[in-house]
Amino acid sequence: MVFKSKAKKKIAISVVLIAIVAVVLICIYHFFFSTAAIKGEKFVGEYPSPNSTYTVEIYQNNGGATTDYAVLGVLRKKSDSSYARNIYWEHHTDSAEVKWLDDDTVIINGRKIPNVLKDKYDFRYSKN
Repeated sequence: MVFKSKAKKKIAISVVLIAIVAVVLICIYHFFFSTAAIKGEKFVGEYPSPNSTYTVEIYQNNGGATTDYAVLGVLRKKSDSSYARNIYWEHHTDSAEVKWLDDDTVIINGRKIPNVLKDKYDFRYSKN
């Protein structure tokens, strides 16, 4: 690519740098702040909603020698077998008590998730 002016060259370099920074920021968010990158290790159980519209699958994750156990809750839709959404992530626990209040609201270890399609619990952002 041949640039006819210094201004066009500066613009092209700026666009490339912005794209690189954007990709780095997206990767940092995905791997360090989002629960989407967390995979379940040891399957504990599955808990269907009252009308069986959804199922919450509970997994226990072992943090190894330096980190405590954690529990992951994954929401699945009966109507879409490929749908999976991490809705619960809690550290310092190795089990889960799951109770559905209705088809949209679940309580996992005392943490209420009012709308399973929109809300989630992540201990990293919890105030209590």
